[in-house]
Amino acid sequence: MESMRKNTKGQWIALSGLVISLILIGLAALANQAAIAGYHSSNAALEFPKENIRELNSHTRDNARIIKDLSFEINSTSNETIPFIFEQLFDNYSTQIQNLYASHGETADVSLVSINSTNGTFGIDDIDLIFVNITYNDGSTHYVSQPEIIEVR
Repeated sequence: MESMRKNTKGQWIALSGLVISLILIGLAALANQAAIAGYHSSNAALEFPKENIRELNSHTRDNARIIKDLSFEINSTSNETIPFIFEQLFDNYSTQIQNLYASHGETADVSLVSINSTNGTFGIDDIDLIFVNITYNDGSTHYVSQPEIIEVR
């Protein structure tokens, strides 16, 4: 019996087994955290509304060109100036964009800052650039482009 008390080889085996099991538990926890971190980081990249922002900018550019053409057509049949007509049509576009994005729970604002012409007068095809402020907010992402320069020639 005395020889069994002094024999400590079994304690080293039990201690090494405990250490190995704790290491395996730690590695399993790290592997689990890595999987969760990968999921959350990839999910956050998917939540960024870059397509919505790109679409808002693209629609504003396309509609600015259309509004310019409509301004010249309306000017040929009315007594109003081209800048005044352009501002009215652009305000209507801005209101429609606000209502459209509000129906999705987002806010978008497109406001006209200024209109530039080549020679200071507004004859046919004299509007070159317009400056607009574009703001987008979906609750988690806030995008502001001030001023956005749009070539409408």
